[in-house]
Amino acid sequence: MNGILRILVVLILGFGACKSDKNKTPQVLSEQTSQEDNIDVRKLQEIKTPSQPYAKIDAPFKDLSTKQKPYLMLTDSIWHFYFALSLKEQAPKKNIYEGEWIDFLENGTYKKGLYDQTTDSGLYYYNSNSKFVELRSEVIDSSSEWDVRVDPDALLLIGTAKYNNNPWQIKLMRRTLFPVRK
Repeated sequence: MNGILRILVVLILGFGACKSDKNKTPQVLSEQTSQEDNIDVRKLQEIKTPSQPYAKIDAPFKDLSTKQKPYLMLTDSIWHFYFALSLKEQAPKKNIYEGEWIDFLENGTYKKGLYDQTTDSGLYYYNSNSKFVELRSEVIDSSSEWDVRVDPDALLLIGTAKYNNNPWQIKLMRRTLFPVRK
């Protein structure tokens, strides 16, 4: 008998709670929903990792780049920008980086330029495990990180999200001399 009485009390309380939810106006329910949505949006914004606009050359990065072993697949040539493509923009009909080059040196520095002029230089670090290269400029406030794919004649750089260059893919061709104006 006690068991039946307990079940009856639980059912009455359960129906009473359901009935009180039905009495709420649609405005109150929509306010609760919008508050929950705002909380979810804020949580998502907190979870997103903010990308850095650029990173300066600091002592730890300088140590990494200058003490790395040389990777001949990167350092044995001057790389000419052959084609660049942004996944956010329409594909260009011609090479928008015509005449540009980058030279990775064995001491962990790089030089970048246009034809026979050097326009930028800095330090780079190539992580052989992840196949990522990070460039930090000494001249301009610029940093970039790229997923590297190399074959005997070409270098493909695929941008990562770290410095917001993730929509870019750049193909470079291996050469021994600087580009020449046509």
